[in-house]
Amino acid sequence: MLKLKKSTSAMLAAILSTGVLFGCASGEEEEPNTAEDTTEQEETETETEE
Repeated sequence: MLKLKKSTSAMLAAILSTGVLFGCASGEEEEPNTAEDTTEQEETETETEE
């Protein structure tokens, strides 16, 4: 019974660690281009003011 608990907790720890590593790594792949976003916002603001 103790062996089952240890193996289960080791598996859960491995799964959670893998999930955290992949979850944190996925945010670095996308680089937001803020220069284009601000120009689009300025264009829409000017259109709505006219």
